[in-house]
Amino acid sequence: MLFSQAVPLSAPVAGTTNFAAEFSARGPRDSKGRSLHELDLKTRLLRYPLSYLVYSKSFDAMPKPAKDYVYRRFWEVLSGKDTSNAFSHLSIDDRKILLEILQETKPDFAAFAKQLG
Repeated sequence: MLFSQAVPLSAPVAGTTNFAAEFSARGPRDSKGRSLHELDLKTRLLRYPLSYLVYSKSFDAMPKPAKDYVYRRFWEVLSGKDTSNAFSHLSIDDRKILLEILQETKPDFAAFAKQLG
């Protein structure tokens, strides 16, 4: 969900439709107007490297132990506790921004993260 093995774009992607603008306008936004639906299309697919599927009904329907595991891993990676090579593609700024977006747009993640401190 954090695009650990995503291949960087070798050239910008451009289209002839309004898809990019329409897609980027979807999804919840944080207080700074950021959304996991925002496309980059210059160096990577999404501006913020976390799957917008965290907002899907399927994600929300995961059994609590599974969702808690995913949320714990998000917290470990995004808070900087996990600095393993698998997540070296995430800059310090990426991690901070993703954590902020999640905390403002996923109330159950915010509550979970609050418990972890």
